[in-house]
Amino acid sequence: MAQTSLPKGHFNCAVTLQIVRTPELVRHEEDGVTYLTARDYELAYETVLQFTSGVELPIKAALIGELNQQVVIRDAQGKPARIAGYVQGRSQISDIDGNVIFEGRYYDTRVTQELSGDDALTPIGTRIIEHWENGFGKGPFSGHAFSLGVHLTSEIGARPSGDGNGQLD
Repeated sequence: MAQTSLPKGHFNCAVTLQIVRTPELVRHEEDGVTYLTARDYELAYETVLQFTSGVELPIKAALIGELNQQVVIRDAQGKPARIAGYVQGRSQISDIDGNVIFEGRYYDTRVTQELSGDDALTPIGTRIIEHWENGFGKGPFSGHAFSLGVHLTSEIGARPSGDGNGQLD
């Protein structure tokens, strides 16, 4: 691909996360506070970046979760009401043939889920994730930067999904 033919600028895309390696949340108590932590898991998605110029770029993404930390928020009676937390990890964006075109980081800056109030921390309602990715180009995309933000939601048992907006510089 010639440098002048690379798509650049603003794009939109739909994202639905798939679990490749399940996050194993470990529960621990500290000073009366309940924390949930997971490490070393993998998520993925495939999408088509739709640039405002009309150009489309199909991609595959691998997201390696390095640290997922959540805290249990309790109501006035001390029952688990919801969780809130954040995630950080590595991102690897590939073209449709599997060639890595961007590598970088991903962050979930706000992960929230309402809970039923039981000690099993049973989720109810809609899970919300504010998802962000950033990366630098590889191969024909060297010297370029990728950024993407997605407001992901999921109901119990469904995969997180949402419409994303991004920029390729």
